[in-house]
Amino acid sequence: MRELTLHERIRNAAASQEVENVKARHTYLHGRADATTEWDEIWCMDENASWAHAFGRMRGGDQVWWGSVGDYDKMCFENWLEIRERYPEVTGKDPRPLMEASVHTLVTDVIEVAADGKSARGSFITPGVIHSRLTDDGRPYCNVLWERYGSDFVLVDGEWKYLHEHVCPDILTRMDCFDWAHGEYERLTDPNPNPPPPPTLGAPPVTDPGPLHTPYSVLDRPKNTVPWPEPYETLDNDNTYTSLVAKKDYCS
Repeated sequence: MRELTLHERIRNAAASQEVENVKARHTYLHGRADATTEWDEIWCMDENASWAHAFGRMRGGDQVWWGSVGDYDKMCFENWLEIRERYPEVTGKDPRPLMEASVHTLVTDVIEVAADGKSARGSFITPGVIHSRLTDDGRPYCNVLWERYGSDFVLVDGEWKYLHEHVCPDILTRMDCFDWAHGEYERLTDPNPNPPPPPTLGAPPVTDPGPLHTPYSVLDRPKNTVPWPEPYETLDNDNTYTSLVAKKDYCS
């Protein structure tokens, strides 16, 4: 890749901070289950947009919106209906932040801004917990998880926006409930394992079905599904976490 000028280096350094702020805003909005604001304000929702998890990848603004906002809001409102009898004080409150608290702490971020200054790529590790005390049975729960993100961003009308997100769950288990490592070993070494459970009802539609990532197990290490980005010239299919449907100049 060519050597950047001093001006370009300063521009890209500032852009990396802006991209980090976009990622931080995502963690806040996700923490309060406000998917509507996230995908309305910090995403570029065109045909190249994508959001992926272990279960598969949604592609295009319409599919991403339906799966990440429509289905997510549906879960929030269903949860509100389930807990209102036990917790009548939720009446009149926004159902979304009442569903759960997703606490994602972003660490070890590696951000590369393209030499042309029109896109950026980031890799993040997020140790965190997902917990709630407002449950239909009155019993609190807490999940502990480690995830990695592979994220692509584009500059649209002077603002940095998400274009791609690939979430890779490395570890996910209930906290203080059982010996998850031993239980996983028994599952993997069982000569007569139970059949896998059927797909979860209401799972979002995906264009690219999973599994797209293999989590940690006692027999294997996590796969490097979203490696950290290397310096690159421009966003293309050799430098992205999701292949592009259409080549676009997002700065124009």
